[in-house]
Amino acid sequence: MRDKNLDMTRGVIWKNLLVFFLPILAGNFFQQFYTTADAVIVGQFVGKNGLAAVDSVYSLLKLPVNFFVGLSGGAAIIVSQFFGAGKKRELLGAVHTVVVFGLAGGTVLSVLGVAAAPACLRWLDVPEDIFPLTLSYVRIYYAGFVFSMLYNIGAGILRAVGNSQTPFYILVVSGAVNVVLDLFFVGVFRWGVSGAALATAAAQMVSALLALNALNGKNGVEGFSVRQARFHRPALRAIVCLGLPVGLQSSLYPVANMMIQGAINGTGTNNIAAWALCGKLDFMIWLAADSLAAAISTFVAQNYGAGQFARVRRGVLVGTGMTASLVAALGAALYLWNEPLGGLFVNPSDHDVIPIMAKLMRFLSPLYFVYVFGEALSAAIRGAGETLRPMLLTLIATCASRVLWILFVVPRSRGLITIVASYPVSWALTAVSFAVYYRIFAGKRLMGPAEETTGSY
Repeated sequence: MRDKNLDMTRGVIWKNLLVFFLPILAGNFFQQFYTTADAVIVGQFVGKNGLAAVDSVYSLLKLPVNFFVGLSGGAAIIVSQFFGAGKKRELLGAVHTVVVFGLAGGTVLSVLGVAAAPACLRWLDVPEDIFPLTLSYVRIYYAGFVFSMLYNIGAGILRAVGNSQTPFYILVVSGAVNVVLDLFFVGVFRWGVSGAALATAAAQMVSALLALNALNGKNGVEGFSVRQARFHRPALRAIVCLGLPVGLQSSLYPVANMMIQGAINGTGTNNIAAWALCGKLDFMIWLAADSLAAAISTFVAQNYGAGQFARVRRGVLVGTGMTASLVAALGAALYLWNEPLGGLFVNPSDHDVIPIMAKLMRFLSPLYFVYVFGEALSAAIRGAGETLRPMLLTLIATCASRVLWILFVVPRSRGLITIVASYPVSWALTAVSFAVYYRIFAGKRLMGPAEETTGSY
């Protein structure tokens, strides 16, 4: 199994991280391409109301996705540790368990999402002029939710055993399917945002089937079979203990963000569309940070499982530095070129939203790098098997601070910049919190014997 996948317990650290990171970044890019393709095609063929309809519920759609991606991420920690320690039987039991868990949970949430959609949109204060479009989009999206979960679980397992290339190839294929269907459903058949949602659901189904097939392939997990997948009690217990806090941590972001989106929704369709454009432009920031965080977490998990504590500590420093440098460069690019890039997403009659978007991007761009430190350190701590306290820190420093900002600061100065400022404030608080905790955590859990590491920086 080790000769087929990347073993990060040996070799040069920055090269390990880079080789593992690049396919994840590329794969996440194609996954985001789903949403971006929807936005470009909907913006051009449906107009700013269609764009606002899709983006006004972004946080609502991300809530269950983040929970299950986080849960599978917790399972991936166990898988990585078993892989690093060479425990094949325990590894297979964990993989079978998380696949069954994802299938069952994804199906339940598909049903609940379709049924609860109208009430959720009312709670988010979606404007009446885009309410019907938004409801149609949300219901179709949730109907295909189980496929999204199965792909993310399959991809998470593949990455946990060092195979970050196969998920990338899968997303290239499904991304192409999404774009082609978008053009037909929205551009040719004129199905509007419903067509965009159908295209996304179909592409997610393709990615799910390919991911499950890859788990049984030569670069997957030895012995895996969908037919033999079932719950293994020891694995289920470990997955719940580690994965549930990670899932909750991941889902806390959209919970707080829904309050922010609700505040933005109350300022009008133009501001909603402008904020939607910001999301289409800065997605590379989040892809870069999240992809390197995934690489850091897997690196830490494999080396922690192998007992190479000094290598873990070095990897965290190298990975955090790589992430900060990349995000700072991307932030500078967005500061300089946000207007021409934003113009790609709207038709000429809707260009009144571009100045609003530009103002927001120039405010946020110099501050994106602050987000990196909390994300990288949180990933490192999770990779070592500590998931509860990172969840609590995220709850307080990130989510509670955003909620309190919306409740107490925004009413005193109800401008769009004031609402959006909740993000950099929470990034700074989270970065400081995790920096302090990492020093404490590293002193207790990552200060094993002063062994020589295999490889170098």
